[in-house]
Amino acid sequence: ADVADMVMEKTVALEGVVSGEHGIGFTKIKHLDADIMADFRAYLKTADPEDRINPRKLTDAAVADQVFTPSFNLMEIEARILRYGHLETLAEKISQCVRCGRCKTPCCVFYPAENLFFHPRNKNLALTGIIEALLYDAQRSHAVALPPLKWLGEIADHCTLCHKCQAPCPVNIDTAEVSILERELLAERRFKQTPLPTRVVLGYLASRSQAMNGLVRRAVFQWGGAVQRTAARIVGGRRPLRRPRSLAASLYAPVPAIAAKPLAAGYPPHDRHHALLVSPEKPEGATVFYYPGCGSERLHADIARASIFLLLQAGASVVLPPRYLCCGFPARANAKADLGRRQALRNTIIFSQIRSMLGHLDFDGCLITCGTCRESLAQVSAADIFDAPLLDVAEYVLDRGIAPRLAAPSRYHAPCHDSLDGRGVALLARMAPGVEVAAVPHCCSEAGTLALSRPDIAAAMLARKGRALSEGAGPVITNCPACLNGLGRHRGIAAVHLAVALADALDAGGWRQVVAGRLACADPIRF
Repeated sequence: ADVADMVMEKTVALEGVVSGEHGIGFTKIKHLDADIMADFRAYLKTADPEDRINPRKLTDAAVADQVFTPSFNLMEIEARILRYGHLETLAEKISQCVRCGRCKTPCCVFYPAENLFFHPRNKNLALTGIIEALLYDAQRSHAVALPPLKWLGEIADHCTLCHKCQAPCPVNIDTAEVSILERELLAERRFKQTPLPTRVVLGYLASRSQAMNGLVRRAVFQWGGAVQRTAARIVGGRRPLRRPRSLAASLYAPVPAIAAKPLAAGYPPHDRHHALLVSPEKPEGATVFYYPGCGSERLHADIARASIFLLLQAGASVVLPPRYLCCGFPARANAKADLGRRQALRNTIIFSQIRSMLGHLDFDGCLITCGTCRESLAQVSAADIFDAPLLDVAEYVLDRGIAPRLAAPSRYHAPCHDSLDGRGVALLARMAPGVEVAAVPHCCSEAGTLALSRPDIAAAMLARKGRALSEGAGPVITNCPACLNGLGRHRGIAAVHLAVALADALDAGGWRQVVAGRLACADPIRF
């Protein structure tokens, strides 16, 4: 916005003309010719003499600070109703939406071909309509149950919480935070129930019991996954339409298999009060803290193993937290606010205790291999605790001189929650000079637990991703454990995490054995 203002001010200074015809023009009002605006105001006095149609929207330079939904200009009774329904904060967060639609393009669920029109602008319009209906119904019926809230579920569910719409928004609305608030509100008022598959996964991620993790992993993810893949192939990949939340709806595409063993299977004996220090054969003095997260530790453990290998190759000693920690993002995304806060607090305490116990060491990095883990660790100030930057493992090792080479053309899928902030293609290009690296657009459709909770939404998004993947050939590299699940639902697509691709490029035949040996002799550190 500041750059646009500078360009338009320079245009006027050079005796140029700023036009207001592109979009709705509200960002250009202050730069338009005064005579043109005078004529426009005169026209408005005849067309809208009482100034009822979006008052001052196209005449006031401070338009971005105005509120355009009538009941958001709260009167006494409306304010009391919204406070009762805990809608006040939600209403405030979207009250300045100017309906410009800039959020459409980056939105993962805006896909007209599959009838997904739930981009943030439309959802804001729908939410204001629901609130208007709620206020009207409460005052007419004298009811306090707020039944119009039941329609909020569809709005809240159609979001991958990626924050991509916030950057182009002229009034800085974060639809991800709005969606989480909506889900928490629905859960609090019991208008929304968490589906059984999602509850099972959240319980699994929240448990630190070794016995429970082993049981759920084998029964649900290994045996249950095998049954689902067989059933999905029999069904033939038909997308769920009639009963989108039924158990059969989960058969719209086969889930990929998880690793045979979790990362912790290679740990030496220790308990939940121990961290592990994994040292390279020739330490170079650098120490890093690596947080694998649920996806890289429990489900796709090769990601964590590859990351440890890369860090050891870079000469860094690696500090690992106790097994079976979760960053808390899945719980928070599913409106389990208390569980998410407990997990975040537990991580904060454990990180602080590890840092205190290793106070004699200087950490070079607090590293992750998952975008949602990065977001959660940023919220608990992990970088401040370790006094080290929060970085992706791949970026860290490449910047320290590790130089693997990719020989074949590859494709890159950027996750919704991107721990590389859009630099994935550039990093791959450094590994493959002269070899084409193509970006594959659109969300993978998995979106954490979205595919479990709303397979109908995921199936539509999967169809769009499938069309994008069909336009190229070769393996697809990504930087997110959950995206391996989404990409792996496409038949004939080989998906690999960036850390694994780097490890394979360095030592395709032996890096797993190297990591197994170093893990077996890791030093437990009690805290």
